[in-house]
Amino acid sequence: MKTDLLRYKYLPCNEGSLSVLSDGTMKFTSPKDFNDPFDCAPDFDPAQHSKYIATRSDLIKNAGYALGLSPAQRIQKKPEMIKRYEKAVKSPEYGGEFTSRIGICSLSRDPLNLLMWAHYAESHTGFVVEFSIPTSAMGTHKEATDCILKWLYPQEVKYAQEKPSIDPFDDRLVSTEKHFLVKSADWEYEQEERVVDFIRGHGIHPYDRERVLKSVIAGMRMKEEEFDELKLTIEALNKELATNVTLHRARPLQGKFALYVPDRLEL
Repeated sequence: MKTDLLRYKYLPCNEGSLSVLSDGTMKFTSPKDFNDPFDCAPDFDPAQHSKYIATRSDLIKNAGYALGLSPAQRIQKKPEMIKRYEKAVKSPEYGGEFTSRIGICSLSRDPLNLLMWAHYAESHTGFVVEFSIPTSAMGTHKEATDCILKWLYPQEVKYAQEKPSIDPFDDRLVSTEKHFLVKSADWEYEQEERVVDFIRGHGIHPYDRERVLKSVIAGMRMKEEEFDELKLTIEALNKELATNVTLHRARPLQGKFALYVPDRLEL
């Protein structure tokens, strides 16, 4: 029997973050807005792309049509068009337009990481949302894709010392992984997993909070008035959806550089 995945979202305590609970919406960020300029910015192998374009006469043909060239002109200008393509591949901006249209929601496998609380939950004044995500989706490809997005089903990020290089002969899954699911090993502490949205792109999108919301963990430095507001938000949510989302608070662990949740010792 498959069990749900427990994954976590670190958030500051503000109106937009509370909407994750009150409205059932989640922000999917464009990679161009990431704090790491190396993220989702793989290299492209110029030699392999040259080989690829040489095997794709249809691409040259379509480019010729777009430029209004006759068949004879296409043949004449083919070397020039290939050189132009090779130059584009070497440009740092190559692939950027496609990447900027994608939306990514980042989750973590670790709800008690000190660096994550400091960086993404405003120095422990924010909160962490716990999701219980189904491990299987049934039906057609479209239905499965819909389930992945509404249940926030993530893919694991891999950490590496070297940047991935996109080979045009890679299949789609390999290319997607290289492009969106490989980060520098410096970020390994995040234990990140990502929901990659190729359909709706970046923006604020709904998810199935009734199915996947499990609990909320408030930061050890959260102000009492904000904790009270968070509590009221969760109470209203549970009343509206007849759910049992629970609220907890992280505390410092005596004698350790660590956190614990007193009523969730399994975390």
